[in-house]
Amino acid sequence: MKFINRNKWTITRTFLAAFLIVITLTFVINCVLIFSSVIETSKISLDNPEDFTIEFSKYISYKNNIPYVEEEGKEELIKKAAWIQILDEDFKEKYSFHKPKVAPKRYNPITLMHGYKYDIGYYSIFIGESKNNHKTYSYIVGFPLENIAKHTLVFSPFMVKKIISGGILFLLCINILIAIIVAYLFFATKMGKPLERIIQGIKELSEGNYEKYYKEEGIYREVFVSLNKLNKILNENKLQRKELDKMRDNWITSISHDVKTPLSSIKGYSEIMKKPDYSFSPSEVKEYSSIIWKKASYIQALIEELNLTYKLKNKLFLVNKSKTNMVNMLQNIIIEILNHPMYSKRNLNFHYQKEIVMGFVDEVLLKRALTNLIFNAIIHNDEKVKVDILIYEKDNSIYILIKDTGKGISKEDLPYIFERYYRGTNTSSSNEGSGLGMAIAKQIIDIHRGEIYIESKLDVGTDITIILNK
Repeated sequence: MKFINRNKWTITRTFLAAFLIVITLTFVINCVLIFSSVIETSKISLDNPEDFTIEFSKYISYKNNIPYVEEEGKEELIKKAAWIQILDEDFKEKYSFHKPKVAPKRYNPITLMHGYKYDIGYYSIFIGESKNNHKTYSYIVGFPLENIAKHTLVFSPFMVKKIISGGILFLLCINILIAIIVAYLFFATKMGKPLERIIQGIKELSEGNYEKYYKEEGIYREVFVSLNKLNKILNENKLQRKELDKMRDNWITSISHDVKTPLSSIKGYSEIMKKPDYSFSPSEVKEYSSIIWKKASYIQALIEELNLTYKLKNKLFLVNKSKTNMVNMLQNIIIEILNHPMYSKRNLNFHYQKEIVMGFVDEVLLKRALTNLIFNAIIHNDEKVKVDILIYEKDNSIYILIKDTGKGISKEDLPYIFERYYRGTNTSSSNEGSGLGMAIAKQIIDIHRGEIYIESKLDVGTDITIILNK
């Protein structure tokens, strides 16, 4: 949980840092753009009333030293709903156009300054000058207040600087706050909720629930893909474990039965033979003792196999590897099987390309594994089964193939063929064994760092391939 929380906050901090940088840069860029816009706006003079007033002197002409406004100038004034008043050097009116009644015909410096600073009636005024024959004329251009207004601003530069700095700082704080809120909301929806689903999924895995499927989407898509794969694998293992438990229970039941059966025979014949009031013929003694010996031998073999698989599983068995001719070893195994009275007529065929194929193996262990595999092909099929054993070398490896034309193995049983407890036993049938033969064979192959594969089809047969390093 600490690991998850640490990673969650790492992701959060990284995201917030990136988001704050973006917001800060955006704020700076916006300020630069606004400042540039203000500068550009100040350069535009077409609609600036002050510039219009100064440039209006070009429309003022003189006739007999009397100023007047040309027709083009009057049209410009009409467009702007403005008026004009031309004053001489004594601030006395010499000409006017559309002048309002509130405008006086004569000014003094104070009234003129007051009017310029504030307004005349409902008009904002601007002042310009025009020269003619060494005389300077002043003219006033008035604009309606609803179109153009002037305001006098009295301020302290220090206070303005302080206010602007405070405003910028406040705006920056607002942007940061917004960034944090947006980042939190983003994390909650895009990162937090999926992370919560992952944590919940891990919790369900720990509780043994492997059947849930998670949508593989979002920034944690790969995590959900892995989680679904893990669910699938664990669920398959769970089902397989249940099947193995079932097989083990059946195997224990069968083993118990198979031990009990020969023990019953041993006990029964022993009780008969120890009765003093019954006289046995030599043939009866021989027959009964033979049965007791066989049953005891079976129990002994069963215990030996149980002991062997335990040692192999826990790596308690000492492996003695040596250079061995694998062809001779297989020939001896086949001869021993065919010399057995029960299997003397079985169809066993041995195929090899070279008479000498040397392998570095534990001959005793490997002989047991191969014997188990060949016997398995014989005892679990009828007498007509054909078994082919092949050996050859390829790519610095030794290949041994055991093929039979028997009844085959079902797809359901095939994955468990090398598991312990796969088969039960019954000493009353021809299928003698502990059910550990295939498992022991695989354990021995594994000890030799080899590989074993099995393919089978019902009513067709079974192929076993063993690959050993030379």
